[in-house]
Amino acid sequence: MQMKLYVEAFGCTMNQGETEMLMEDYIARGHRRVHDPKQADIAIIGTCVVIGKTEERMKRRIAELDRSCNHLIITGCLTKQKDEIQCISPGAEIVYHEDIPMTTVDDYDATIGTIPISSGCTGDCAYCITNLVRGELRSRPVVDIHNRFKAMVSSGVKEIRLSCQDTASYGLDIGESLPTLIHHLLETGGEYRIRIGMMNPDTMLEIADDLIEVMEDEHIYRFIHIPLQSGENRILEMMNRRYTVRDFIGLVDRSREAFPDITISTDVIVGFPGESEEDFEKTIKIISRVKPDILNITRFSSRPGTEAAPMEGHVHSREKKKRSKKLTALHSDISRGKNKKYKGRHMRALVLEEGKDNSMVARTDNYKVVVLKGSSEDLLGKWIDVQILSSSEVYLLGDRI
Repeated sequence: MQMKLYVEAFGCTMNQGETEMLMEDYIARGHRRVHDPKQADIAIIGTCVVIGKTEERMKRRIAELDRSCNHLIITGCLTKQKDEIQCISPGAEIVYHEDIPMTTVDDYDATIGTIPISSGCTGDCAYCITNLVRGELRSRPVVDIHNRFKAMVSSGVKEIRLSCQDTASYGLDIGESLPTLIHHLLETGGEYRIRIGMMNPDTMLEIADDLIEVMEDEHIYRFIHIPLQSGENRILEMMNRRYTVRDFIGLVDRSREAFPDITISTDVIVGFPGESEEDFEKTIKIISRVKPDILNITRFSSRPGTEAAPMEGHVHSREKKKRSKKLTALHSDISRGKNKKYKGRHMRALVLEEGKDNSMVARTDNYKVVVLKGSSEDLLGKWIDVQILSSSEVYLLGDRI
């Protein structure tokens, strides 16, 4: 019997990709997707618990969907809290990430697709609730990933995102590696771009040479996401991060030496327990030195059950807010300055989606966002030549040549 299926996914790219695969599995059984939960027989929610506020939001949304749908399916990072879920939604079905199949369908109706290549992590970061939820690294087989990848390419998907908690750790549990996986994927002909997901510095160090070599292929975006988290080695050690500030800087420098226009994304946690004003100023110094294109700033949030929760020296919320604002202002200046240098350049860009206010959104080979005025579905999934007219701290504004 065909049922109407409603889907919501929250959190990281990996979580969204897993939720998408679960949805595809249900559609393959003959069910049909709808976009209004009030019309649905079944609702799937991919949950995120990265910070406390997000977790509470998930619980409220589960209660709302439980009232509007006959059957609720919960996946993602909240699934380990089975007792709490059953209190909110007694009849909910829980699907753990290890039970989600690597689906392959014939007609992906999108220009962007995600492949979760593994689940879990080799790290034990003191602040991370996700490690407790996801557990040890479980890499998916190369053949399964390759089959999904080929199906996406043949369906016209143009940007394919390889995602997991730490992409650089892929294959450590099954005798494979990320560069080897990408070599296999690149055997697939066609016009597409691969976006490599976040890589922790310690695991990236082990594959850096091979990774830089494989990234020379034009099918891979010149883009890396490597978290700094703190510019002070003492804080990194307290966080259980297995690298030094020098390791991080070395990876950025090597990447830019190989690809001068590469887009660098990084993450920083402000206000980790024990972080002094001097420690924070070291983070400011490193960000000023590295000048990342993208900076994700998180104020430390204590999560029960993590090693960091009972630590002494918690930073007051007002101080965390102050440090966050200072870092944000610094990065805004960095981003505006870097993006201004693109004015007047002619670049090749891949049109990926419709934007706001009658515009299209494209990505250059180094993963810069280009906003094009005017909307045209005929351009979706196509490469075009653009001239950069102006910029903001977030995107470039271009015109088709």
